[in-house]
Amino acid sequence: MDTLNKLGDIYIEALTEVISKVSGTSLQVSCRQPDSSFDEIIGAMYLYGKKNGLLFLTANESDVKILCSKMIGVPVADVTSEEIDDTMCELVNMMAGSAKLRLSESDYMFSLLQPFVIKGKDVSIVTKSITQVEAGTLTGEGISVRFKVIY
Repeated sequence: MDTLNKLGDIYIEALTEVISKVSGTSLQVSCRQPDSSFDEIIGAMYLYGKKNGLLFLTANESDVKILCSKMIGVPVADVTSEEIDDTMCELVNMMAGSAKLRLSESDYMFSLLQPFVIKGKDVSIVTKSITQVEAGTLTGEGISVRFKVIY
């Protein structure tokens, strides 16, 4: 497999699979262009391997609340801030785990590390060296999530 040319597809497959399994929500790719903006809530993980990278999953709080509600079976109005954070960490962890399996025979194989959440408006993340960026916006059933992988 030509991993370099399929890398974005691998992360998209991982994200759509995870969200479908945990929430029953079906998402479709609406954009594949990377940009420098992030939404209110950012789930992130450092990808440690032969090729180190950063994985970001970003969404507005209202969309994360909907996903969380579907995942844990409580009304959207009852979803707590802690549950929103847990949802983003879990989605990043599961997405990274799924991508890791798909990349196991490539130079992009990595170890899973602790996911974390960054919150705020107008957040920017700057890295000194970027060799490749894969990104996508996925939408469906009234929600939108974006991912970005930087190597």
